[in-house]
Amino acid sequence: MRLLRLENFRHIDRNKAGGDAYLEYGQQVVKTELIFYLQGSDCLNIRLGRHDTVISTSELEEFLKECKGDLRKQIKPDVERIRKERREKIESSQA
Repeated sequence: MRLLRLENFRHIDRNKAGGDAYLEYGQQVVKTELIFYLQGSDCLNIRLGRHDTVISTSELEEFLKECKGDLRKQIKPDVERIRKERREKIESSQA
């Protein structure tokens, strides 16, 4: 199993973001939602959200354990981007 891409990275809550991860699982591509717990521009934890039923929850959780560090590094630019967008939105609404 390997991560193909991460799409639709967005704020869910003040310190929480979500994204749709597409994984190669055998000959299939499966979609799963990942939930990222944030502090500043750092990702503290990643949890599994909804996912295709083709793959079991335990297999996905094991995959997350194995690649959590790499995912945190991969999403850092996206975290900074959505934080910046949110700051700009707040500033423009106050002006």
